[in-house]
Amino acid sequence: MPKPEFVHLHCHTEFSLLDGACRVDRLIDKASELGFGSLAITDHGAMFGAINFYRAARAKDIKPIIGCEMYVAPGSRHEKKSGARGKEAYYHLVLLAKDEAGYQNLVRLATAAQLEGYYYKPRIDKELLAQHSEGLICLSGCLASEIPRLIMAEEFDKARDQIDWFKQTFGPENYYLELHNHGIADQAKVNRQLIPWAADMGLKLVATNDVHYVEKSDSHAHDSLICIGTQALLSDTNRMRYVQEQFYLRSPEEMAALFAEVPDAVRNSMEIAAKCNVEIEFGKLNYPVFNPPEGHTREGYLRKFLAEGFAVRYGMKVRVDGDTFLVESLADASQLPNYLPPEEANPEAKPGLDDPAVAKAVGELVERVDYELDIMQQMGYISYFLIVGDFIRYGREQGITCVARGSAAGSMVSYLLEISNVDPLKYGLIFERFLNPERVSPPDIDIDFADDRRAEMIEYVREKYGRDSVAQIITFGTMGAKSVIRDVGRVMGLSYGEVDRLAKMVPTELKITLKNALLKSPDLKVAYDNEDVTRELIDTAFVLEDITRNSSVHAAGVVIGAEPLVNILPLKKDEDGAITTQYPMGPVEDLGLLKMDFLGLKTLTVIRNTCEMVKQWRGVEVDVDRVPIDDSKAYDLLNNGHTVGVFQLESAGMRDLCRKFKLGTIEHITALVALYRPGPMDLIPDFIRRRHGEVEIKYPHPLLEPIANETYGILIYQEQVMKAAQVLAGYTLGAADLLRRAMGKKKVEVMQEQRELFVQGCAEHNKIPKRKANEIFDLLEKFAGYGFNKSHAAAYAMVAYQTAYLKAHFPVEFLAANMTNDMGDTAKLGVLTDESKVLGIEVLPPDINESQVLFAPARDGSVIRFGMAAIKGVGSIAVEELIKARETGEPFADLFDLCDRCDTRTVNRKVLEALIRSGACDCLAGTRAGQFSVIDRALAKASSQARDRESGQTSLFGAFEESSQSMHDTVPDLAEWKSGDILAAEKELLGFYVSGHPLDPYRELLDEYSLHDSETVKALESRKMTRVGGLIATVQRGISRRTNKPYAIATVEDLKGSFQVLCMNENYDKYQELLLSNKTVLVIGEANNNEDTPKIFPVEIIALDDAPAKFTRQVHFRVTGSELGPEKLDELHGLATSHHGRCPLFLRIRQQDGRLVFIDTSKKYFVRPSVKLRDAVNEMLGQDSYYAKVETTLPEPDKRRPLQTTDAPDSHAMSPAG
Repeated sequence: MPKPEFVHLHCHTEFSLLDGACRVDRLIDKASELGFGSLAITDHGAMFGAINFYRAARAKDIKPIIGCEMYVAPGSRHEKKSGARGKEAYYHLVLLAKDEAGYQNLVRLATAAQLEGYYYKPRIDKELLAQHSEGLICLSGCLASEIPRLIMAEEFDKARDQIDWFKQTFGPENYYLELHNHGIADQAKVNRQLIPWAADMGLKLVATNDVHYVEKSDSHAHDSLICIGTQALLSDTNRMRYVQEQFYLRSPEEMAALFAEVPDAVRNSMEIAAKCNVEIEFGKLNYPVFNPPEGHTREGYLRKFLAEGFAVRYGMKVRVDGDTFLVESLADASQLPNYLPPEEANPEAKPGLDDPAVAKAVGELVERVDYELDIMQQMGYISYFLIVGDFIRYGREQGITCVARGSAAGSMVSYLLEISNVDPLKYGLIFERFLNPERVSPPDIDIDFADDRRAEMIEYVREKYGRDSVAQIITFGTMGAKSVIRDVGRVMGLSYGEVDRLAKMVPTELKITLKNALLKSPDLKVAYDNEDVTRELIDTAFVLEDITRNSSVHAAGVVIGAEPLVNILPLKKDEDGAITTQYPMGPVEDLGLLKMDFLGLKTLTVIRNTCEMVKQWRGVEVDVDRVPIDDSKAYDLLNNGHTVGVFQLESAGMRDLCRKFKLGTIEHITALVALYRPGPMDLIPDFIRRRHGEVEIKYPHPLLEPIANETYGILIYQEQVMKAAQVLAGYTLGAADLLRRAMGKKKVEVMQEQRELFVQGCAEHNKIPKRKANEIFDLLEKFAGYGFNKSHAAAYAMVAYQTAYLKAHFPVEFLAANMTNDMGDTAKLGVLTDESKVLGIEVLPPDINESQVLFAPARDGSVIRFGMAAIKGVGSIAVEELIKARETGEPFADLFDLCDRCDTRTVNRKVLEALIRSGACDCLAGTRAGQFSVIDRALAKASSQARDRESGQTSLFGAFEESSQSMHDTVPDLAEWKSGDILAAEKELLGFYVSGHPLDPYRELLDEYSLHDSETVKALESRKMTRVGGLIATVQRGISRRTNKPYAIATVEDLKGSFQVLCMNENYDKYQELLLSNKTVLVIGEANNNEDTPKIFPVEIIALDDAPAKFTRQVHFRVTGSELGPEKLDELHGLATSHHGRCPLFLRIRQQDGRLVFIDTSKKYFVRPSVKLRDAVNEMLGQDSYYAKVETTLPEPDKRRPLQTTDAPDSHAMSPAG
């Protein structure tokens, strides 16, 4: 019997967000396994996954059919009315693209649905269908479509009328009546009408299966997905649900059996597939064209700006004559990066253009620019640079800080246009790494803008190139291992605690899968094997893992087209009104559109705000692009490890690295930025030793020395690999870039070809023997595997240096700007506040009568005042209202005065609660408790008075009543809240403690029983034992990559700072019950100071309250002889026996002549030392009558543990890289 012929034409992938459980790769794999030659994608209302689906299908030799299940408005798409929850606001309709015209129309319809017809769902209407029917095949749709709904309502005449409309609109050859059979009674009812109508009306039938998941067994997972999307529980009775085990990718045989009575309907799916032959062209450039002013060619206009750039960057006066740069004068030869004066030159002389060394340097500069322009002209990218240069100029004119990163920094044209701020000649950057004439690929300039003004730049580009030609790029979130556990657990009805327990068992690793989590987490494996509910959850999560969950706007991506973008791809409108593509980044580039990264970089905002505050408070103008790059204060700051807030260098690991390396140049910072990544991090110890001359530097060949000497013989940049290939083997830099890419991709055949070329080139150009050439090639291949883009590292190193310079010279303004930028992150505010203390800068708490909206210098500019908008729960709008009211009169006196003078719709109860709990109202009358108690009364009175003022009413008693307000509106003198509650609120709302510290009650214990604190422990050599205590702030748990065993890292705070405690192996199991946030502990262990934050490898951990019992050798009760009568002895006896323990007790008696007598009591009176005993003795005998002799000896270090423990978590897991 021949195999049935069938094609699935109604398939929902994961891009039918939270309704399709078909991951594209799994769907295509299953279709290939079942032998399908074609397959359609028909996601709900959008084309998000069309290109991914198209490429995946082609890769498996399956013809992709691009379609969409549209939502159709019953009337006009512009009408916004419906029944309950929008159920009557739309019908479903399946459209499939036959050809290019059909694909273009599908794109236009999907775009119009999002931009014009969105109401509950993105909708089109019949007006649009009539306009864009060419090249489309239309299927009548599922039960939610118009025709089936009319049939179910038994409105048969209307149904036939609508069928006729679709037939006339699309043509009888392109309109098919769609049959479904999922075991639903209504489907059978609809099919009974459609089958005879098809014959009557000259139409064909087509059988489809509404595919929402891949395997039959995925039905439950899909049901869970529906609940995730609708915020329902699986146990809810009144919720959206599908018939179980029906909506999967059936085999052709199953479809033939389901529709045995209408075999033509099955075969017609093949007929439709044969008609659909969309070919999508990739790689064709659709870049916009820059139109210069009249009288200019594009290249000539670009040369004009480059001539201006020569003047700004190098002090060169350059005139453009056709396609030639004519250098007319030079202000100062020392500004040229490549000028090398002769040894005999007079240092006071000012050589001009007639000097041979100057002429050579100038010639090289002009030659480099001409070379780059020639390549740009050949490759058709002149417009590209004019476009980028144009919006960069606009940004600078508007005071918007911007800088290029990535390989664009290797271009001299970029530098002269002020797109980048790193001189490529000075820092040895290679143009071909950016734009390679031997590898045709679009240039990629990524621009960082001050994050608070990025939107202005996007708006400028929209206005300049047409609003319909510019869009931001969509991105999609997926259901990772932790999030899918939380989502599935919630719809199963599990409590937050139960779900949180399971999610936290998944190791905190980037892109970890559930499969790997079960292998790496013993706790999760035990739960999976032994808990039925957990097994059900995880098995469901396996199906949904990595499925696309939601869409959002890409953080940086912007696309600019040469024509309206809807001519090329579908668009949508984001929730905030931003127009985005429906295709993500990869497909956008594949379609040849100009993609740029407009990234909002908060560091640039910090730099700008710092400079503005410096000007305001000191009257000094700072241009960070002109600061000296050899400033000793900046490098001293870095080398002392004060890198908090310094771009790229502020992680604990980087701080430690700066201290060890001893930075002295921008090149040093560039190297650290390139090295501090997984992989090359292993080279860091050797790199530091080479830097300090502790290791002899040897080069495999003398020609490598000038290439690698700046990095002490280690090739850490991709550009060094390229240069080595050029110098040793005669490669062009374009060919060297191809070699670099081949080495990075490790393709065996390509690498063998490149090896032969390299060895041959080494012999021809430098007579290097074959064996040595192969050794060098192996070395280059090794370095190319992890080499970093030097252009990118240098661009970021320059920003890092600028931030270091500002912090070194203007620390108050710099830290205030950083605090403002991180004011939504109370944890980061705590770090910045601690850094301020280290630098001797006081951070004053918020004050309702003094604080501004943001953090700012205060008083004489030597302190920082906390910005009120940084108080969690307050917000800048409320603060602006407070300041406006404050500036119109006297300082606020009390809460009633404040409410009366402010708009209480803005300064509402939530705001007032946060202000009071944070201490910002401490300057007002009353305690925090008292102020809090009258919030409602103050708000109500203020609202009443505001209403009276608005209506023009006044009290019968007029001024008398107003003058008497203070008698009635007083804040009660209530006892203040408990200290712990006050401190917890301050930490929660501000990120640090203002009025004390939770460890204040433990000061005496810490002083007595800790042998070091978080500061003094830093002076210990590694492996030295210590005993140090504090409060556990946070605990990070994970699985060691090396041993696959669990570990915990506890951050412990004391009164001076913090340290970390690392528990692994048996210590993890032994002490994990103590490693909880807000526990006070005493840790005995080995100190490790290899990084910025001290780390303790514990030998023992105990509760801090147990320290007296554990480490007290003797207890002394101190009494005077005159008061030691029988009654006092009885009291002491009772005290000792009520605290019986194992610690020897001594009575120390002071005689009248001053002599001391010690009485050693028997074991019968031995005591258990404790804070309670201490307080009882001091209360009975007077302050300092209790004395504990503390044990100070420490155990020996664990000789089994090596200095650099091999089973510790990776250092970057403990201290994320900057």
